[in-house]
Amino acid sequence: MSIPISDAAFELHGACVHSLRFGFGAPLDYPYAAAQLATENPPPALFWRLQAASPPPTREGEPWQTGMMLNGRPFDPEEQSADLAEVKVDEGAASLDVPDPDTILLDQYFSQPRQQQKMAFPGPDRGRYLLSIAYWSPVPSSGGEVVKEVEYYNSYRMEWAKPPKKFDWVAVSVNAFRPAERDSADVIIPIGDCDDTCSSD
Repeated sequence: MSIPISDAAFELHGACVHSLRFGFGAPLDYPYAAAQLATENPPPALFWRLQAASPPPTREGEPWQTGMMLNGRPFDPEEQSADLAEVKVDEGAASLDVPDPDTILLDQYFSQPRQQQKMAFPGPDRGRYLLSIAYWSPVPSSGGEVVKEVEYYNSYRMEWAKPPKKFDWVAVSVNAFRPAERDSADVIIPIGDCDDTCSSD
């Protein structure tokens, strides 16, 4: 699903042992701390720092899955067939810790050009990854699909600095996992098969 993580939306296109592919759009008018952009002469691009770590960092020293529940039981990351769309995170769950430097697979700045794009919530990638914390969604509690138009959007393919293994879990942050009290969510993705978005030689 296109999903909000920091007054921005992440949509997963693919994650395999070669690379991470995703779309990224902003802003979403996050009601609690919306990004304030200049109304006259807006910037031509926004800039973000993406970090990815595997295994995902701990949560206040506890395993990253602490506070996650699936069907009334603690979520087990070893359940490869789990329906990730049904995993719930405790409202009070802490953010992920800063990762150990040895676990960082990707650390890259990227620019997001000013180009409008419509993004659907939820999107076709629903259930393919987790959010690290319970986070605001533009979808009303009654359900249904919501379409938002963002001013800045682009698609990206980033190769891992060192490859994860298939079925590993990778945590991705557009705030470099900082600060501990950040008002944003990280994305936790299981590494899957290569697909037609991989383009690996």
